[in-house]
Amino acid sequence: MSILKKRIATAATVIGLVAAGAVFSYHNFGHNSEHVPTKFEPTLATNGTQLVVRAFTIESDLQLQGTSNGFTGTLEPRYQSQLGFRVAGKIASRHVELGDRVRAGDVLFRLDPTDYDLQLRVSESELASARSTVAQADAEEQRLRKLRTSASISQSEYDLALASRDVAAAKVESAEKRLELAKNQREYCDLVADADGLIVSISGEAGQVVNVGQSIALITKGTELEAVVNIPENRVSDIKALSSRIRFWAHPDLEIPSELRELSPIADPISRMYAAKFRLLSDSPLLTIGMTATVHLSAHEPAGFCIPITSITNQGDRASVWKIEESGKVTACPIEVIQYRANTVIVRGPLRAGDKIVSAGVQRIDENVSVRIWNAK
Repeated sequence: MSILKKRIATAATVIGLVAAGAVFSYHNFGHNSEHVPTKFEPTLATNGTQLVVRAFTIESDLQLQGTSNGFTGTLEPRYQSQLGFRVAGKIASRHVELGDRVRAGDVLFRLDPTDYDLQLRVSESELASARSTVAQADAEEQRLRKLRTSASISQSEYDLALASRDVAAAKVESAEKRLELAKNQREYCDLVADADGLIVSISGEAGQVVNVGQSIALITKGTELEAVVNIPENRVSDIKALSSRIRFWAHPDLEIPSELRELSPIADPISRMYAAKFRLLSDSPLLTIGMTATVHLSAHEPAGFCIPITSITNQGDRASVWKIEESGKVTACPIEVIQYRANTVIVRGPLRAGDKIVSAGVQRIDENVSVRIWNAK
């Protein structure tokens, strides 16, 4: 009888323990259990209105261009010219400094005008003498004409006087041209800017004797800039079929579209590279002459861009991704899958640089939900 009681007590104890365990499980895992999100799984936010998701950011439009080659060079002005005097002489004064912006008509350099002033006076004297000679020859021709009417002189004498008058008139015209030339040479003693521009180089100084046309300064005209780079010979044949964009070492976030303006037909004898000039299609106040510029060449047609494979979802019979708007709403963007890789996929679609897409948990997303980015890559 005692053994039976012991067995009954043991069974009651086991049943009590099982019941207590069931009650504990009910209270802790039935009513108060919360779903612990994994690292990549979106979960409901504490307010129950937003899904917390991971996002992937498309960093650059260059991802849309497939294979790209970069060539580094410098930023140079589109129009520039060497300045020099049109006459020889000694520089008397300099009126411009490196980096000055000048206007058309500003005096930049001035030669010593002593010799040209003397030449101008000589030309004026020669003109006065020629005019005096022609006046005398004209008077002589008129006197001989009257004598010829009375047959007091021969025809040959009159013809000689007529020829003398014509020679004197021609000398007057020649003296006038020499005087005009002397005036021009005197004016050329002042080197003036023929257009608005920026002085980027100076090689002439006061006291220096210069020849005709010798370069003493370099001026840029206008504000148009271009990138000058060297292209290897294996890319010369297809460079015109590629699109180009320019980035700048001093401003990594700045990118400007460009187009090929000029390609040298002759390779440099030392580097065996061909000089190419790319015109910037837009301007920026951040750009200055001499900046380091890298020209990126790529195919005109976009080859696709790389996104995580976990971003792909299906909308009907088409693949798509969820684009995250600034408001937190999501929009389905249809895409074309080009190539699958290990953890990524190459796609083509209406996405741009800076766009954010949901990169994990897309199976729980629809257009009626609002999301909050937990982590973006």
